[in-house]
Amino acid sequence: MNKTWLKSTLAVEMVDAENVVRKQAFTAIAPAVTNEQLTAFGKTLETLTGQTFQVGKITSFYQYDAPVA
Repeated sequence: MNKTWLKSTLAVEMVDAENVVRKQAFTAIAPAVTNEQLTAFGKTLETLTGQTFQVGKITSFYQYDAPVA
């Protein structure tokens, strides 16, 4: 099988001062995101929104093709 990366998405959860959870999704994420990159992105979101970064979930999509004989 040939494995081809198609795309990745990032879903984040932010918490505000009243403990209300806000969810946001981002598309066109790089195929290999590091913990450091995710942490830096979370800190950027905190600065922009005034909320606290709680969770980041990355989902990657791949296509598997049978090898051509």
